Amino acid sequence: MKKLYTLIFMCLMATMAKAQVYGNLQLQYDYGHNYGTLTTEIGHTQKSGNGWGFVDFDFGKVADNGMYFEYGYNFRLKNNFYAHAEYDGGVLFDSGITYAHGVLLGGAYQKSIKKTFLQFNLLYRMDIDYRLGTAGHGLQGTAVCNTKFLRDKLYFEGYVDLNYKATEERFQFSTELQLLYNFKYFGAGVEVELENYFGKVQCSPKMMLKYSF
Repeated sequence: MKKLYTLIFMCLMATMAKAQVYGNLQLQYDYGHNYGTLTTEIGHTQKSGNGWGFVDFDFGKVADNGMYFEYGYNFRLKNNFYAHAEYDGGVLFDSGITYAHGVLLGGAYQKSIKKTFLQFNLLYRMDIDYRLGTAGHGLQGTAVCNTKFLRDKLYFEGYVDLNYKATEERFQFSTELQLLYNFKYFGAGVEVELENYFGKVQCSPKMMLKYSF
């Protein structure tokens, strides 16, 4: 497993060569799950396209302490259309279980309207869930939006995922919505997460701090 993550890291560094890179660090406390999360996000743009990824480190509940990683790259096709490739995966530190791996392939559409950025993905996904001992194919639709308003003092960011994961044989819905007040490089605000990953809808409010670079 270490070799896999090392390979992913090397590929990520290669795609960032000669690219404009940006990112942030986030510290959150999740009142729904009662644990904290340290997140680092990184994005980059270049002539061939653009990429974005993040790593979550959860802490505070031994059984749930772990790391979750996502990275996707948009290969420019024509105008606002892209081919999209993505990898998702995570590991629980206490048990050492790699609980999910997913490879997603498909298309993306991106559009910037003044200070608002929009992205829509339609993706095929292949998942392996080591906890359930299952693997399968599925589909995912994703919408992403971020914008600034009130003289850039307020920042909104959010996404909506609707997918079918064959490993669990059910449709799943999730969304995370952030609203932050910006102090130049620092931001403070709230996030609300809605999900039905376990067969019922759960709402998780969070307090968060964010440093952008």
